Amino acid sequence: MSAAAAPALIGTKRVNFILSERAHADLTNLAETTHRSMTDIVRLGVGLVKIALEAARNGNRLMVTTSEGVPLREIVLPE
Repeated sequence: MSAAAAPALIGTKRVNFILSERAHADLTNLAETTHRSMTDIVRLGVGLVKIALEAARNGNRLMVTTSEGVPLREIVLPE
């Protein structure tokens, strides 16, 4: 690794994990259609899971609604 690349790595950690074929295809598709990196999609997912878990812990519910506020779907994570 060059010295020029080192500053970008300060405060970061590398994570390696195995995905099913379906999950990898979903991740690839999300990255391509949103013009984001796979890493950015995973970071977004972690952030959304954090929000959902905090909402549940506080006795709240996470909902997808229409622009008028009509509930369409509740997001519930398995315990």
